Amino acid sequence: MASYALIKFKINKDFFDWEQAFYSSQPMARQAGIVELFHGRTDDDPQTCFVLAQVSSKEAMDKFFAEAGDSIASSGHILESTEVTMLNN
Repeated sequence: MASYALIKFKINKDFFDWEQAFYSSQPMARQAGIVELFHGRTDDDPQTCFVLAQVSSKEAMDKFFAEAGDSIASSGHILESTEVTMLNN
């Protein structure tokens, strides 16, 4: 059974600046078992973003966020705003 995480969060930088940092973190995320399927922002609030990722487990994702928290925060991702919904099929 595949597990997915729908991650909603706010950013405090321009979306395109955040996106460049996001792209540069992808190799580290893949090593942690996190594969991004989609990322984008809402039409009505460009500071609200979503990432849909396939994850090996919620624990692996939580560990990645804990270990990469400083890097994630420096991208403009406001960590306190993060909401994660776990999905599976």
